[in-house]
Amino acid sequence: MEQIRAVFDLHCDTVSACLEQGCELERNPLQLDLERGCTFPQWVQTFAFWIDDCYRGEPAWHHCREQRRLFQKFLEGSPQRLCLWEPGNELREHCCNALLSVEGGAAIAGKLSRIETLREMGVALFTLTWNGDNELASGVLGSGQGLTALGKEAVKELERQQIIVDVSHLNQRGFYGVERVSKKPFVATHSNAAAVCPHPRNLTDDQIRCIAERGGLIGLNFYPLFVNGEQEYMIEELIRHAEHILCAGGEQVLSLGSDFDGAAMPKALPEIMGLENLYQSMIKYFGGNLTKKIFFENAAEFFRRI
Repeated sequence: MEQIRAVFDLHCDTVSACLEQGCELERNPLQLDLERGCTFPQWVQTFAFWIDDCYRGEPAWHHCREQRRLFQKFLEGSPQRLCLWEPGNELREHCCNALLSVEGGAAIAGKLSRIETLREMGVALFTLTWNGDNELASGVLGSGQGLTALGKEAVKELERQQIIVDVSHLNQRGFYGVERVSKKPFVATHSNAAAVCPHPRNLTDDQIRCIAERGGLIGLNFYPLFVNGEQEYMIEELIRHAEHILCAGGEQVLSLGSDFDGAAMPKALPEIMGLENLYQSMIKYFGGNLTKKIFFENAAEFFRRI
């Protein structure tokens, strides 16, 4: 049986969960920690600083910085197992090569100048909304507006600062607003196929094609509600989403976006070591080459060329 050699996960909320629950990243009872993840020879993990919709204005900015400070503590406390990865640099073996993202544009509290500060903090990806409305746009459970005037300027400034725009959680009007305003590839780090499960957090076929044509990425989300609308699923049901995205033009685009520690997970994928179940199932269904692209190579290639 072929073992996983490389994992590239575009989204987890583990730093936010560690802050909330007082846990360490090195070892914890959550869905992801360094001790487990570093068993993979190559591991790139995106850690999101999640801004709940209860945060707006300066408290949102403070909460984002608080999570960054906690991540810095983890960096300093686990130098052998955790590093902040700069795309283009070599990956460290049996180490968490971390990327940072902000999940929720409320983090900048309406001040575009803070986007440059985020870049200085090492942030590589930026989700414009969580589920509700903020100063930039409306999420899938918000009022239904598209990008605000400030949101359009934010997309331009994010691209100028070399921060990748993430459209997960954005509603459809906002999505197509990004398509019109952006000049660079954009991504959906943790979203599935609406044709398989019609949840508003999932992507339509047209949105999938749009991301693919732009040379972006789509991270497969493991949350059951986005897979089949229930509390549990079989691995084959998640693979249906993968197959659909592939058929809609996503062979160079499809990646992983687990949502570990941001959502309840199914019994088949309860935590990071459950990736082995998904890997073996995908090999049986898609073969080794395509499975390796989904697990690592598509995302790695994207970050090599941006």
